[in-house]
Amino acid sequence: MPAMELTDSQFRPCRWIKRISRPVVLIGLIALYLLFVLLLFPVLGGEGMAAPLDLMFSYSPEQAYAKIESYGPEVRHSYAISAMTLDVAYPLTYSLMFSVWLSLLLKGRIGLACVLCMLPFVVLVFDLLENAGIVIMLLLFPEQLEILAIATSLATSLKWIFAVTVIFLTLALSLNMLFRIIQNQWKAN
Repeated sequence: MPAMELTDSQFRPCRWIKRISRPVVLIGLIALYLLFVLLLFPVLGGEGMAAPLDLMFSYSPEQAYAKIESYGPEVRHSYAISAMTLDVAYPLTYSLMFSVWLSLLLKGRIGLACVLCMLPFVVLVFDLLENAGIVIMLLLFPEQLEILAIATSLATSLKWIFAVTVIFLTLALSLNMLFRIIQNQWKAN
């Protein structure tokens, strides 16, 4: 009996991403992403924190709790609020943005297109796991849960590994498309 192969048309999230993948949607998601990066985070998030845990690549339980202690009660509270609000909407935004971008770049291709378009949602899962761990550590402080800090650091590291992979993949495919457009224009002239 031959193994069944999952195609884009059989996997609902891929069908949905394909359906919404339009340049205007990508432009809207880029604008929303820039709103987070340029306005919301500088104004509402991360006040008083030299380096929030979620911007580090990894950390030991000792490093995590030393940072959490250094924040003080007010910053710990605002960090927890930010991690439960802005830092939930933000990864949803960038995951959709990169998924739509990849879908547009891979339009008409079969094979791994669905898997590649779903990679940004792997980043989302690890980002949300990281946020949950950070919020619990912030809210339970001064109690220190070493296993939770280790698991949260692992989620942080995996988030960054997959995020860099998605960024480089998107950049490489974008440059490839740009090169093909320039090459076609050159041949046409």
